[in-house]
Amino acid sequence: MTKIYFATLLLLISFFSQAQGVKGTVTDEEGNSIPFATIYLTETTTGTTTNDLGEYEILLPAGQYTIVFQGLGFQKTEVTVSIKDQMVTNNIVLKKQEYRIKEVRVYSGGEDPAYPIMRKAISLAPYYQRQTEQYKAEVYLKGSLLMKKIPKLFQKMMEKDEEAPDIKVGETYTMESMNEIEFTAPDKYNHTVISSRSTFPDSNDNDVMGYITYSFYEPHQDMAISPLAPNAFSHYKFVYEGFFYEGDVAVNKIKIVPKRKSQQTYSGYIYIVDNLWNIHSIDVTNNAFFGEINIKQVYAPVKERSWLPISHRFIVKASIFGVKADFRYAGSVKYSDIKLNTELPVPNILMQQYAAEEAAKKAAEQQQKEQELTRQQKKMEELLAKEELSNRDMIKLSRLIEKESRKTEEEEESLEIKSTYKITHKKDTAQRDSSYWETIRPIPLTSDELRSFEVKDSIKLAEVKADTTQTSKKKRSGFSKASDGFLSGYTFYANDSSTRITYHGLIGLSQVDFNAVDGWNYQQKFTIRHEFDSLHNLRIEPMLQYAFARKKLLWDANASYSFAPKSRARIAISGGQLSKDFNSQYGIDRTLNMFSALFFKDHYMKLYQKDYAAISGSFDLIHGMRVNLSASYNWYRQLQNNTNWSILDQDKDYAPNTPPNDQVTPAQLMDQTDLFTSIEVSYTPRMRYSMYKGRKYLRGSRYPTFKVNYQRGINNLLNSDSDYELIRGTISQKKEWGIFNAFNWQVGAGYFTRNNQMHFSRFQHFNTSEIPVNFKSWENAFLLLDDYRYSTNDWYAKAHVSYTTPYLLLKFLPVLSNRLWTENLYTSYLTQPNYKNYVEVGYSMNQIFLIGSAGVFAGFEDGSYARWGFRVGININ
Repeated sequence: MTKIYFATLLLLISFFSQAQGVKGTVTDEEGNSIPFATIYLTETTTGTTTNDLGEYEILLPAGQYTIVFQGLGFQKTEVTVSIKDQMVTNNIVLKKQEYRIKEVRVYSGGEDPAYPIMRKAISLAPYYQRQTEQYKAEVYLKGSLLMKKIPKLFQKMMEKDEEAPDIKVGETYTMESMNEIEFTAPDKYNHTVISSRSTFPDSNDNDVMGYITYSFYEPHQDMAISPLAPNAFSHYKFVYEGFFYEGDVAVNKIKIVPKRKSQQTYSGYIYIVDNLWNIHSIDVTNNAFFGEINIKQVYAPVKERSWLPISHRFIVKASIFGVKADFRYAGSVKYSDIKLNTELPVPNILMQQYAAEEAAKKAAEQQQKEQELTRQQKKMEELLAKEELSNRDMIKLSRLIEKESRKTEEEEESLEIKSTYKITHKKDTAQRDSSYWETIRPIPLTSDELRSFEVKDSIKLAEVKADTTQTSKKKRSGFSKASDGFLSGYTFYANDSSTRITYHGLIGLSQVDFNAVDGWNYQQKFTIRHEFDSLHNLRIEPMLQYAFARKKLLWDANASYSFAPKSRARIAISGGQLSKDFNSQYGIDRTLNMFSALFFKDHYMKLYQKDYAAISGSFDLIHGMRVNLSASYNWYRQLQNNTNWSILDQDKDYAPNTPPNDQVTPAQLMDQTDLFTSIEVSYTPRMRYSMYKGRKYLRGSRYPTFKVNYQRGINNLLNSDSDYELIRGTISQKKEWGIFNAFNWQVGAGYFTRNNQMHFSRFQHFNTSEIPVNFKSWENAFLLLDDYRYSTNDWYAKAHVSYTTPYLLLKFLPVLSNRLWTENLYTSYLTQPNYKNYVEVGYSMNQIFLIGSAGVFAGFEDGSYARWGFRVGININ
């Protein structure tokens, strides 16, 4: 009886769990499968795709459905199916799309017919970006990774590292997730992960969701320049290749051709709905430095006139450092609660395209709107009424629509930046079994993808059965880990990770140094950080250093405490005995100076000994205004060269350890004491900020930063020898837009009201670069001036301007156009009593191999050519 009972129960479970819906294969007329063809269910506003093999399977409750099948390059096919209590098989054959060419006028200059279409589409992009105010969507995301090649060296390194992911060449790895997206225009997303599972090594499918929310209507993209960006005509050529009809709608096919090879551009096709000028679909490829990215999106009118993407496909063919892999992602979207932005003014030219049954109503509303049109709206309508737009008209119209669209958003922009993309995970998102996924999955898995999950499940089962899991990787011993940590640095955690102790290692460039004053020196350093809570922390950094040529033990210690996080308050105390560069704020990098001395016998850095005790504090007085206070007592000691050793040239002497400057007197280099005080106030109007875990982080402003600084060396107090006073100020701003575009400027001036007695280290120094190689930013710098010669204790004025762009001069060459490098222009000005009207201009290529810079500069004194030089930079920050 028990056996009969369980057999009956299994039959009932099998009967009631039988799937119902529609499935099949989508092929072309020659029988070839069409991978990632778009499938749209009209009744449920659900979009999905076929898999790599052209297979589809949609689970549906009983009822009658209209299903639309379409693929780029194929005619749309619409079928009606009735679902009862079983799975219906319906194989679909798509015919190739036939494109027709419109009768078009040929204008002077032979402009391609694509250009008037793209001008309208670019102009209306801001409108379509905000047309849909809100929606909810269920998004199923499926991805697969095929590892094609891993160099043997990388394989050996991964085998030795027990924490490295276990990746095998030829294996397929799969992930799938079900997500809820809540969208609010123009760019706010609330993302909830309902369920997910993955065999990806170190997977993070949250980043992939960025592709799903990627909008080509957005003018400023991180990936590449959108063909609908206002500056698209500067980067693309457009070719009209005909049109086709989908019902009553005509769709224009336009080829996107980059004007030059570039990693910031797309190539491919964009399909624009005629007379509406919105995206119908897009199929583009971007050749990034790590490989090729192909993006396909298909749009549909999911509600009235709101066209939204109903399917997504992304293919990444990665190839970098000998590693080759293919990533494939497909997304299925089901929309609900779609809300149009009724406050957004609708251009008249679009009103004419609405449904015929609303024509009378719209006409009456239109008449009333024409009477209420603002001056800007009238300008918009005048431009839209033109049959053909010029490039100037297009840019003007795009700006007007952008400005008009933003009126529906907050008039007074909040200074606090709140994340527009929030993600949450429901409990037990990864605990669903295979039967759950079979009931919700809208895109079938291929056999390789299915096998990927089966292998992972079998491994999990083996781990449960075994007390220990045998792996092919050899586990490293505790002694091996500790020894590597002490050699290169290691971080220890204590008190439930609230205390973190970082040892900076026994060996490395930061531990070893050489200069003509100290000779070889070796340092050891710790960093101790204790978090009292998420908002208050204490940081202590002790350091010991031994200078072998001087036979001198040097040391330094500083402690800082952060509190009042909304005011970003911080207090610090420090003290030590160090060899310091006279130009410590902008000075020469010690590592570069070491190699220059050892191999070329050029010792650029000039040093003195500083024994000091200091206290400082900083806080936001009001939002956007920051106050920095500091005071210190210093003992300055003059130093001489103590070694003549180098690797290549033992006979040549190093230059004396005296900074070359005609304004310096012996008294300003001699041993002396200094009681120093400083107060600095900086203010940036309407500074944006964000809050993270109760702490404020500044995010920039569209306004300049104003800064005033007062310094005083106090005489006859605590035996202080110093007697000087400096007042200085700067105004600076950096604006960034688009991809790698930036404009930076800074002006500043200062005046020493007293300079009776002061150490040379307290002069006003400048950001110079005598050495041809440096690790510093080239903005706000003088790249051809010596490091000490132009420092002053009188008055000065300076200015800097720099401009960064992806394309300016050399990047137009075919051999360079496909690089991520940027081109830069620099202009700097300096004047002071002994060196008036110095102007420096320069040109550079930056981001070479992501970290390198190379540039040529010329200097002019009082209008006459003075010098030129070539500089190389490495950005290691």
